[in-house]
Amino acid sequence: MQPFETLTSDKQLARLTQAAQTVLRRYDLPEAQIQPITNVNNAVFAVTSGDQKFALRLHRRGLKRREWIESELRWLDGIRQDTELCVPSPVRTLDGSFIAQAEVEGMSDPLNCTLLGWVEGMFHKISELNLEQIRTLGAFLATLHQYSETFQRELKLPRLDWEGLFGENSPYHSDTEFFTPEQTAVFDSVAARARKMIEKLGETRENFGLIHADFIAKNYLFDGDTACAIDFDNCAFGYYLYDLAPPLLQFSGEPAYPSMKAALWKGYTAVRPLPEQYRDYVEIFVAARHVASCRWIVGNLHNPHVRERAPQIIRDRVEELRRFLETGRLERKSAML
Repeated sequence: MQPFETLTSDKQLARLTQAAQTVLRRYDLPEAQIQPITNVNNAVFAVTSGDQKFALRLHRRGLKRREWIESELRWLDGIRQDTELCVPSPVRTLDGSFIAQAEVEGMSDPLNCTLLGWVEGMFHKISELNLEQIRTLGAFLATLHQYSETFQRELKLPRLDWEGLFGENSPYHSDTEFFTPEQTAVFDSVAARARKMIEKLGETRENFGLIHADFIAKNYLFDGDTACAIDFDNCAFGYYLYDLAPPLLQFSGEPAYPSMKAALWKGYTAVRPLPEQYRDYVEIFVAARHVASCRWIVGNLHNPHVRERAPQIIRDRVEELRRFLETGRLERKSAML
């Protein structure tokens, strides 16, 4: 049988769809119907059973430890029980587990699978967001971080401290041979600046804890005026300020970026007041996120959609990081995957 990694995107998706249909037998979902949503990082399917709807994830092999997935769902379960925040509800299998396993043709090992309740709402393009919505997103993150400060259950997740952002054990770690020496030198300069900032911040209960870590437009939506967050797949222990970096990086290519950045800060600090100098720290975390995005691309070259665009996007992003090192501010010109 042809190995999974050598298949075209369409053939990979066909095998994943077959596996998804099979693994749904582990849940109490009579006559479930599935529809593929995406297959970039994990394979995600919409599942409909009667009047209920869910999201089924087939986690990419080798990407996450089982204990990380388990911890993500335990945190989500706590958020659902203890707060009014709008997030997905994890669904257990018939035997009470948060995680099922799916056999995929052409793979030697099964994939971990998770099922989450569907979150209703509307996604918006970055250019369509108004300032009130952006303030609401800031308040959502601040409320999430307030809950993180009080969360008592023991979890096992990656750490996005300096080592977690830039080191060899980082979840963003990738084959550095893909980068030129000049590109690597730019990344190293950003890492050095981040190290100085992180040493000033220190690591306290007030600034370091459970974070979403991928709060971008495809992962938040609005149900009326209520902000909701999905896809906690990248959640980690990290600096709360880092959670502001993904949305700001996406905003940074917009003409109204200064106003959008101010709105996110205003919404966040209305719930969790922060020292004014933290604004500069956020800028460094935005650059750190840009480095992480380059490493993420190289770690996902198995995906044809990513592989085709990778060289040019990385060249563009390195130029943006060079300008950050000169100005202290990151302005984005290239497209985000």
